[in-house]
Amino acid sequence: MFHPPILYLGYVGMTVPFAFAVAALITGKVDDGWLHVTRRWTLAAWGFLTFGIALGGWWSYEVLGWSGVWAWDPVENASLLPWITGTAYIHSVMVQERRGLLRVWNISLLIATFSLTILGTFLTRSGVLNSVHAFSESDIGPWLLVAFGVIVAASLVLVFMRGDQLRSSGSVESIYSREGAFLLNNILFAVFAFVVLLGTVFPLVVEALQQRQIVVGEPFFDQLTVPIGITMLFIMAVAPMLPWRRSGRDSLGEKLLVPAVVGLVSLGLAVAVGARGLAPLLAFGLGGFAAGSALAHLGRAIRAQRLNGFVGRSNGGMIVHLGVIMICVALTASNSFTRSQEIDLVLGREASFAGHTFELVGFEERTDSRSNSVRALVSIDGGKAYAPAITKFTRIGMNVGTPSVRTSLTHDIYLTLEPPVRQDSGQARIKVFVKPMILW
Repeated sequence: MFHPPILYLGYVGMTVPFAFAVAALITGKVDDGWLHVTRRWTLAAWGFLTFGIALGGWWSYEVLGWSGVWAWDPVENASLLPWITGTAYIHSVMVQERRGLLRVWNISLLIATFSLTILGTFLTRSGVLNSVHAFSESDIGPWLLVAFGVIVAASLVLVFMRGDQLRSSGSVESIYSREGAFLLNNILFAVFAFVVLLGTVFPLVVEALQQRQIVVGEPFFDQLTVPIGITMLFIMAVAPMLPWRRSGRDSLGEKLLVPAVVGLVSLGLAVAVGARGLAPLLAFGLGGFAAGSALAHLGRAIRAQRLNGFVGRSNGGMIVHLGVIMICVALTASNSFTRSQEIDLVLGREASFAGHTFELVGFEERTDSRSNSVRALVSIDGGKAYAPAITKFTRIGMNVGTPSVRTSLTHDIYLTLEPPVRQDSGQARIKVFVKPMILW
């Protein structure tokens, strides 16, 4: 219920920074005067987008019954795209405020973010996508596509016309500097957005031109985005320790010593609990490295400012980084080390899987004018009964599963009821997923 309107608040909020950016281009007042307002509005809209995406992941996990939070569904990607470019702008604008650099980057990121909200609305409302998230077909689709094209074309013309005024007088002096790290960050976010955009719209282009359908699925996105994400974790660890303009390698090494130790300890713990595979181990090690860097930054701020060390742009950003790191590590653990198995349960008999026992203790049936629902009551480890269900909607003859989840600090036990359900003989087939670190 709340997920779509919150996402659209994020979409609509991006209109204001875009308007300021276009006004600056039209009037030629492309100095730094418009930055403060656009940054505040972008942060607010970005917050709504973040909350909306998180709610969508929760809905996918708790309601849809496939045991995941993100499937690279085209409509999911449509909301992720402006979030990616908006995140890049929130970081990049600090360089312009501090050094007067990356002006073309910042204007372009704002334009891209708003344009992608229009594209996302088109993908969601036009009916061109087959998705559980999409709305039915609407006549507004072609108008949204025309609006997207006009906005992109007109904005590019304005940027080209003001190119001389947008050029910065200075330049990034060293890659071993804060602004160098932000520039690399912009490039990675741009590549990330391009990969997601390509995988989302390419099937539509092929269908329009060749009248055949293709599917770009999780393997494509995972293979291309995982290396980008791992590189971002490394930059997240190093960038807070870099000064503006340039840094000596010796002083950088000293600052990174404690975070590096935290990363090695994290890697050792991951190996000790059985984690294997290059990408997961890199994510765990670099996640610890980045967390150590953020904590070291906050530690210095708290020593100097006491409780004020938790507030302000830089310090607040480190808290956000810690949250992002936790999400990255948790998703890595969940996606890499989930175990699953289908278990045939009989009333009164226990079955075991992944160190847990499961017992079918009964059934519940609910019927109304629209549907018939069957719930299997499954006790886990002799405790509370959980109730995965299957609902058959009589008018359309469709079966819809509803999962049931036991959550703990270390892992979730995720249950789905698989057809057919044999109530008369007291049997039910349950699919069990044991998913580590979901609560994180």
